[in-house]
Amino acid sequence: MFDHNSPLKHLTEFQRILKNYKPSLEILDLLQNNQFVILSAPSAAGRNTIIKNLIMTGKYYFVISDTTRPPRINNGIPERSGEEYWFKSEEEFLQGLKNGNYIEAAIIHNQQVSGISLDEMRRGGATGRVLITDADIQGADSIKSFSDETIAVFVLPPNFDEWMRRMDGRGEMTHDEKRRRLISATEEIEFALKRNYFKFIINWELKVTMEELHEHVLTRSFGEAEQQAAHGHAQQLLSDLSNWLQQN
Repeated sequence: MFDHNSPLKHLTEFQRILKNYKPSLEILDLLQNNQFVILSAPSAAGRNTIIKNLIMTGKYYFVISDTTRPPRINNGIPERSGEEYWFKSEEEFLQGLKNGNYIEAAIIHNQQVSGISLDEMRRGGATGRVLITDADIQGADSIKSFSDETIAVFVLPPNFDEWMRRMDGRGEMTHDEKRRRLISATEEIEFALKRNYFKFIINWELKVTMEELHEHVLTRSFGEAEQQAAHGHAQQLLSDLSNWLQQN
């Protein structure tokens, strides 16, 4: 039986390679010649729902990450490669990194490595659809460091009260876990505000959000007034987060 919490066997080697990692020229060409959208968001902002519904339109291809962690069993059903993730051995992943065949990769809790591969970008590019993926702010930052063409979008919840309702509606969550998520959310929003490349979109209502995001992707344009309003919205969320964390 696999131990999902065991440390990486080749942790030191992964750290060495990723320290100064650069993707291959073929990956850079794929990024330049395909529309590629990264969605980042704090927990419970609705990012995954937006992506799932965009894919259902037939206009988007979800770029699936490789991971070294073994498949899990969810509700008695084992994960299958090519659905949630492409499952790779550490040795396979290492060789891909040595060949520059990943856009980026990240070590997660020293237990697994995940990243988007050249093979997956080829699969997505062959469909002719807009390529879209979810990524944390560090992953987005890494990709944007060598790909100006990639569109990085940060999804914001509509307001603090609705955000908390969505988060609380996800099932049992301890107070400490909720607090950890909101501390992370604070750090993520602050980080995104400091990066000029992040474009903000407020998830007021799913259908409207999808239409606005698709229009922005097609035109590669995010209105200046709209972005200023979104920045103000983000600042208000930070203020509400600070108040909640001080009181809880």
